[in-house]
Amino acid sequence: MRLTLSDNIRSCRKTMGFTQEQLAEAMNVTVGAVSKWESGATTPELSVLLELAALFEVSVDALLGYHVLDSQSEQAVESIRDLMKGKKYDQAVHEAKKALLKYPNRFEVVWCAAELYQTIGCEKREPAATRKAQELLKHSLCLLDQNKDEAVDEAVVRNQLAQTWADLGKPERAAEEYKKYNYAGLNNSSIGFLLTLCGRYEEAGTYLSSAAVNHLSGLIRVVMGMAECAAHEGNLSQAQELLSWMCSILSGLRIPGKVSYLDRAEVILLSRQARYSNAAGDMAAAEGYLRRAAGLARRLDASPEYGMENIRFCHTAKPVLVYDSFGRTAFQGLEDSLLHGGEPDSSSLQELWRKIKDEP
Repeated sequence: MRLTLSDNIRSCRKTMGFTQEQLAEAMNVTVGAVSKWESGATTPELSVLLELAALFEVSVDALLGYHVLDSQSEQAVESIRDLMKGKKYDQAVHEAKKALLKYPNRFEVVWCAAELYQTIGCEKREPAATRKAQELLKHSLCLLDQNKDEAVDEAVVRNQLAQTWADLGKPERAAEEYKKYNYAGLNNSSIGFLLTLCGRYEEAGTYLSSAAVNHLSGLIRVVMGMAECAAHEGNLSQAQELLSWMCSILSGLRIPGKVSYLDRAEVILLSRQARYSNAAGDMAAAEGYLRRAAGLARRLDASPEYGMENIRFCHTAKPVLVYDSFGRTAFQGLEDSLLHGGEPDSSSLQELWRKIKDEP
């Protein structure tokens, strides 16, 4: 679809409520000049285009009609992604080739095509497709200033490039590339796994243990958030199932006789389970959760452990200090969450806590 500059000038002028005479006066040109712009007989100089865009309160791209190109390239990307979802790779490649010919320097097109070729290279074990993905990913780095997707930045593109080396059977190169953009240890799991493929097991263990700790703490937050969403929607049983599942994972990671941050995490989870049981009117279950939480809190506070060392399978090279906003001690945090949490209809739960907290 071709949208001319002349059409846009006429449309913007009418939108602003200007006559040709008024626009001519505003731009300090003749009415004849405006008429020729709108008929397509002549094109405004660049400096005049800038003034017109400012007057019409639009971007120069919009005045030139590039927003139409944006729409068309977005449709091409959507078509390619739909074909990828159905694993219709031959058709997707056909569409990607057409899109790249038409929009060779549009970030979203190049990025989408790179994802397509990387997927094909990995799933079908086609090195040529993977190398094509590398070529496109490198090109996309030059186009990042066009990117509108908040989930994509330079580190994301670089990490995708790192993965292509793994797909090409070069784990050593892939691991080194992942290390370059390992912000806050986000690539630890990938680096650790790749190092095992290289036989560098001691180094791999350090990365993998750190990844396990990070993923575990992240999973706890995810589960609590999902449970809260379920409870907000009135699905208290699902909220309880989520928290019970998380508690079972923590139980499987405990070292018998050892205290760890897992105990504090379970206290937090149990306090929420008590709250959901109270909301469901099951005070017997709420009491059971509170008693378990109180017992764990007392045990942890008697021999505090604020790290992640005493966890099965995790052996970090350096001590990992974990912190949260639950409270200075586990027991105090439990009490504060029950008495000062501001939850509606919590008086019965608070009364139950007052009975439990002073018991030996």
